[in-house]
Amino acid sequence: MSNAQLWAALQQSAMVGSDRLAVPPALASGVDPSASGSQQAVQAALLPRADVAGDSPAQQLLRASAVAAVFERAGWQPGAQVRLTAPLAVPAAAPAESRTAPADARLHTLMGDVLKDGPFELQASMLRTLDQAGQRLPHDLLVPALEQGRQSVELRQWLAPLLGERGRWLGALNPQWSYASGVEETADPELVWQEGSVEQRVALLRSERATDAAKARTRLEGSLKELGAKERLPLVQALAVGLGMDDEPLLEKLLSDRSKEIRENAAQMLSCLPDSAHSQRVMGWMQSMLQQDDKGQWIVEPPEEGLKEWERDGITLKPDAYHRGGKKAWLLEQMVQLTPVSFWTRALGLTPLEVMEWSRRSDWKSSLRQGWVRALQYQLDVEWIDAAQTMGRDMRHDALLPALMARLSREERESRWIAQFERDRHKLIDAIEGMSQSLGGAELLSPALSARLTEALHLAVGGKQITGNWHSYRADQALLSCARMLDVTALERFADLWRKPSVLDAQPEPEPEPQTEPAAAAAAFTATATATAAAVAAPASIPLTPQQQARLERSRVRPWDEERMRGHLERIVDLRLGLHQAFVALRGPA
Repeated sequence: MSNAQLWAALQQSAMVGSDRLAVPPALASGVDPSASGSQQAVQAALLPRADVAGDSPAQQLLRASAVAAVFERAGWQPGAQVRLTAPLAVPAAAPAESRTAPADARLHTLMGDVLKDGPFELQASMLRTLDQAGQRLPHDLLVPALEQGRQSVELRQWLAPLLGERGRWLGALNPQWSYASGVEETADPELVWQEGSVEQRVALLRSERATDAAKARTRLEGSLKELGAKERLPLVQALAVGLGMDDEPLLEKLLSDRSKEIRENAAQMLSCLPDSAHSQRVMGWMQSMLQQDDKGQWIVEPPEEGLKEWERDGITLKPDAYHRGGKKAWLLEQMVQLTPVSFWTRALGLTPLEVMEWSRRSDWKSSLRQGWVRALQYQLDVEWIDAAQTMGRDMRHDALLPALMARLSREERESRWIAQFERDRHKLIDAIEGMSQSLGGAELLSPALSARLTEALHLAVGGKQITGNWHSYRADQALLSCARMLDVTALERFADLWRKPSVLDAQPEPEPEPQTEPAAAAAAFTATATATAAAVAAPASIPLTPQQQARLERSRVRPWDEERMRGHLERIVDLRLGLHQAFVALRGPA
């Protein structure tokens, strides 16, 4: 019996049950000295053991499976499933590291815990802090870090600078980690552009766009013809950094690109340039759809058919199969999407809030608003923040408001958030959700806002009367978001919410007033009589179903009343405080 057959026989017996399908006699008849060493070990594991109480066939099968599993893992050879035409070449050694790794063993342990199952925000914050300290990940954490990057595309931007040369070397050896492969960190920009991974080239292009947009544009334009569509798309999207009128000729050329996604991205970027020829054409077409009625009110009326010339500017004439409206709604929505949003306030003579109210009275309300949402995702005009907030969540893209808020300064954003949760303390959960969505993966609230938010939480949840629905799933997520985004200076006070007894928990039982002996006897008699009467009058109690009992046990007033939720909060706070202390020691005195 081969090792493969042995393992299959054990698996089949385990799945069906040892009492219904016994293992083959070749395994269960004792140890065969002529068999291979691995089979002898499995045979020995199947023998009954006198030192194991009640050693059953099922236990023997599990014991043998454990032995076989160890042999199976130890004997696995990379590439054994593939027929190689030639032996695999020994890879070259990894280059020398250009950064050092922290030497603190406790910090290693904490970082490993965060990489293993920490929330994304905590992982991103940890990686950013390590990068700011000029360090890299220790070698023993590279595999879990690369695995996290494989599963989370968003985490890669924080992870890439910290992998070091060995991390990039490992990325080149494993196809699943290919996102991390590339040239050395200290390589010349020209070498990165020629030989680096797509992620490295995008990072280089975005960096150059922020400092020298013309140089980056020239670099991209010189390579477009030799790149495939999947490589060109993220590189073209990098033009959004430092976008200006000097980019118009290239974007106009890309309107005729062979890739539909690149054509659409070029059209959207041109819509961010109101003075571009593309925007002027679209605004002219949009203006022709506006007219005033007898009362002088503006109305919009899309055409029955689109013009052929619209197609080059990013407007598809035939509706997609998933579009529920008619052709007129389809054309209008696309036209609005590619129109600079400043056109509407200028053409209608209204503020963004008034434009939104005007659309409410239009027969084309849905098409207008969906078009504005898509336009704002690219144009990110902060003048439209309040207008976007008036749209229902079913119509507004979830990422729109966070993206608009990100365009504000930190002080402007936080002043809005403070006003929001102080204006209506019953909607503190809504305010926390907005903050969490608007912050970047590694961004934290300021110490000042963290302190005010923490005190607002104490007022809402820590007092005699709870303000808001704090026993919901949304409340759980809001508290977990606070644990991740509060500044570290507020974490101890935040943890007091569950670590110190609340007013509700601390209420003492009222002591009975002292009574004279006759009065006490009379009270006892009255209480007994009342209880007896209630027991006679009350119907027999109805037993709870298992589902009702489970719901009763889960019922709580505050999120941390549930042990699992309390454990999550404790773990995040402890990890963040521990990481903070370790990183302070790493950076040393200022």
